[in-house]
Amino acid sequence: MSRKKEKLPKTEAQIVAQESAIPSIAAKAFRDAYNVARSKGEAVLVVREGLLMKVSNAETVVLRSVDTYGTIKAGTRIKVKKSRQGEANPQVQA
Repeated sequence: MSRKKEKLPKTEAQIVAQESAIPSIAAKAFRDAYNVARSKGEAVLVVREGLLMKVSNAETVVLRSVDTYGTIKAGTRIKVKKSRQGEANPQVQA
């Protein structure tokens, strides 16, 4: 005889409540990873005021500007191909 307790199926409200917590959990995970990397003296990439920056304890280096791509519908697939100059060229597939 099994001692495992049978799990009742979750209701839609329970699933929605759990899913609504995902953004805050993800934000905390990113913040923690950023803080751990910085405390170990590692450099991290961040975007501030439209600029991609490499931030370390010793310096902050601006790598390039980051422009907004525009509005993308859910489910859109984006392929990024690198050109010979090393710049990324995003291509949208519907």
